[in-house]
Amino acid sequence: MIYFKKRTFSILVLILCLNACGYKLGGLEVIGENSSKTAVLKISSSKELIRKFVNSGFIIDDDSYEFHVKTEGPFRKKETSSVSSSAYEREFTLTVTMKISVFNKSGESIIVEREVSKSRDYSFSSNNINSAESEERIVFSEIEKILHVEIINVIRSLI
Repeated sequence: MIYFKKRTFSILVLILCLNACGYKLGGLEVIGENSSKTAVLKISSSKELIRKFVNSGFIIDDDSYEFHVKTEGPFRKKETSSVSSSAYEREFTLTVTMKISVFNKSGESIIVEREVSKSRDYSFSSNNINSAESEERIVFSEIEKILHVEIINVIRSLI
């Protein structure tokens, strides 16, 4: 009898834990500022950005929309910020730029190719060159996520 109660309790706790983490696993977080401002959009962009718009409360409809959002990019740039005494590159500035254009239902331009960009300084040890490339991809990915939130906030400022 005690074994049955312990087993039932353990299963109940497991179910509660799975339900609690399912919120984040489903990608249902709210993105951007002032989440009450939403609209019906037509978006010409990456699937990742479209998913973030949906998670932010926007409705995506290619037929009856209020605004048409077009993005170009991301464009990635890597610049050397500093070198070591032996002329090895040690620090870089990683920049990601995206262009955003917004049109109303009748096709009139509201925003024409506004550039949104973010930079981040990145340094690595030349002794561990193999991990530098994967770290660089991670930093670029983080910068792109920040840009996605900024693009969402630009659209919210129009509403």
